[in-house]
Amino acid sequence: MHILAPSSRAATCLIACLAPAACTDDLNAPSNHYMASEGSADTTGGDLSVQCGTLPRGAIGANFNHAPTVTGGAGTIVVTATGLPDGLVVDNSTGVISGVPTAVATAAAFELLVTDSAGAMANDTCTVDIAPQLAFNLAGDADPYCFGFGDSLLDHIVPGTGDETDIVCDHPGGKGNGGMPTGISVDGATCTVAGTVMDTRLGVWAFIVRAEQSGAEVFVPYCVANATPAAGSYPITVAHTGRDDRTLVPIHRTFNPDAAIAVGVPGDPLVTVLHEGACGATCQYEWKYFVSSSPLDLNDASGAKKAVVVDAALYDDGTGNVGMRHGLTLSSNAPVDAEFKARPWVANVRIDYCFAANAVDCDTETDAFEQRKNGFLELSLVLTPQ
Repeated sequence: MHILAPSSRAATCLIACLAPAACTDDLNAPSNHYMASEGSADTTGGDLSVQCGTLPRGAIGANFNHAPTVTGGAGTIVVTATGLPDGLVVDNSTGVISGVPTAVATAAAFELLVTDSAGAMANDTCTVDIAPQLAFNLAGDADPYCFGFGDSLLDHIVPGTGDETDIVCDHPGGKGNGGMPTGISVDGATCTVAGTVMDTRLGVWAFIVRAEQSGAEVFVPYCVANATPAAGSYPITVAHTGRDDRTLVPIHRTFNPDAAIAVGVPGDPLVTVLHEGACGATCQYEWKYFVSSSPLDLNDASGAKKAVVVDAALYDDGTGNVGMRHGLTLSSNAPVDAEFKARPWVANVRIDYCFAANAVDCDTETDAFEQRKNGFLELSLVLTPQ
């Protein structure tokens, strides 16, 4: 599956199919020169001429800017163009060609015409290539569905996409972009994640890395995991997507951009938390959860809080250890907002657990829960449009 950039930064930035320190791709951006006084095309005499020069490659969704060379002429120079690629315009006073291309074109030809105050005219035929939107390869069946340590977006650019200028990466934060654990950062120059997970919570953190090129933005899921929970904490395992060994793998689902979303069915995902040993004549368990800001709704249409941790039940592993099992559901009440319809986004679910012989010792409404809790899970979801 290709991850695409949806638009320039000047417009609403979306992703068209599922991809800032500056990164280099060993292709130098063109050096453009416009021979005219600042903000004017007035010249000082001589034969009027215009030269297109070598135009940089453009790309759908990327800001384009090129200044042809105008010399000679008398008085004020007026520059016009015919046949410009869709999305581009010419500044009549400066001759600068700019805009955001909206269609792919190969060796697209257009005409530049200059006139001066004396009626002299000159023209030149220009050609320009407009490439597809910047895109990155991430196979639809990738498991896990995210890049991780050692993966650079620069190594996964779909050939022939983007405008070949520098790519800059960061983690944007905010709604739908998830969060990184303490100790992890994004290297803007290499578009990789680096560091060591300092959180002792067991599980996987999914988050979005944003790649920007000439104002076009691509949003790509990354994930990092921690397989070593806090010493002495409850053992936790997660099964989902038809497999049992999913504790360190984010849940990946595709969604219909024009329909409501629901993630989670009975038994998938399935979280097992063990107390390891006797818990008393009647073992009590409680939990608390936090869901990162995402396009999913935590309240139903009437405003009532939805259940996220569902189907909780006491569990006995057959060896004398007791614990609990539960499912997980997250949903939207309606199709997601426009900004998420054509780009991947993530949600992080953090769950804390408590076991005790007496319910009062794990009361989530008092400090008892915080003092006694001893199970800590990070479970992430990655959603991509169909």
